[in-house]
Amino acid sequence: MKIDQPNMNTNHIAIGVLLPASTILPMGKDFERGLKRTLAEKLTASNCTVEFIPEFIGQGSKSAVEEAINKLIGYHQVDLITGVLSNQVGMEVAEKFEKHRIPFLINNIGEHVPHPNRFNPYVFINSTHTWQQVWSLGHWAVGTFGKRGMFVAGIYDAGYSFSNMLKLGMEAADSQSVLAFSIAQLGQPGKTTDPRDVFKHIATFEPDFIFSAFCGGEASAFLAEYIRLGYHKNTPLLALPFLLQPFDAQQQALEIYTAVTSTLDMTDVEPVVQKLNTDRPFDELGSATGSILAEALSKKDDKGLKEAINGTISHSIRGALQIDSSWPGKANYVYLVKNTHHGEENSIEMAVQEPLKTVEITDNELMKNMEGPSSGWGNPYLGV
Repeated sequence: MKIDQPNMNTNHIAIGVLLPASTILPMGKDFERGLKRTLAEKLTASNCTVEFIPEFIGQGSKSAVEEAINKLIGYHQVDLITGVLSNQVGMEVAEKFEKHRIPFLINNIGEHVPHPNRFNPYVFINSTHTWQQVWSLGHWAVGTFGKRGMFVAGIYDAGYSFSNMLKLGMEAADSQSVLAFSIAQLGQPGKTTDPRDVFKHIATFEPDFIFSAFCGGEASAFLAEYIRLGYHKNTPLLALPFLLQPFDAQQQALEIYTAVTSTLDMTDVEPVVQKLNTDRPFDELGSATGSILAEALSKKDDKGLKEAINGTISHSIRGALQIDSSWPGKANYVYLVKNTHHGEENSIEMAVQEPLKTVEITDNELMKNMEGPSSGWGNPYLGV
């Protein structure tokens, strides 16, 4: 395979790549690196020439994404578009791809629940489906700790499906469960929120468990206060894996429960749990997309690229990749991960505990919830 050197004597494929910016993780760079690396590895002997055309979409708003897509389709005449963007924006631009008959492979961590009826056969989703993880954690926590949960986050983190999925999971376990919320407010313009704000509400509500959706520097500040006030001794903490990046437990023993999604059996997940839980998620997404596209390009022949992608059976460290937008999250298992810090440096022991009850996109309560009004941030999670 040759990259970025079009040759009219070979099968030339132009791929548009939507790359967001982030001050938290190098998500765009990681995704592009993983995509190119895996395509190069898997198409070494191919006569296919791949041309990458990047378009930077800032924080991934609908307007920025639409402008980039129009340029890639109208001017560059790409054969396929991929990149990192939220399911919410993906749903809003999906019709463009059916209209122009161009495949679109969305990549994200699953910060919004993807409504299958708002996609079409030209759209594919490569995701870790965090919405499934949070539902499962909520369901498990009610059965394990009690029916009074508390969701805490900053303004930014609260603008996604996390709190809603936590609530649905809790209610599926016990219809009498109660979820309270505390959202840290923005301070001075340009500053992050102060996670210490939420602890006065935690003290008032006295939850059986806390779910924290903070990330980046706010995650470190939340953990510091959680430990300082002694909550680590008696109030279990659930979180997105991003609470652990960066991690500073201040020499205090600490346990945090997260989850991972995979199509692998539990024994096969244990050796890769650290990569699934806290490594570079967007590099992995890019690599997985590279694997999908490499197989599709090798099988393409006279078939269209959409049909070739439909016929792929690709794998990543998450297992077999299910990318059908008509059934997002299909065949996924959700596994509970216990993250233990023993008070020594900033190392974390990660252990897969058990498979959790998993929600399917076809779940009646979930479908009813998706049909209701929705709002939230359009940018992909961590794209700030």
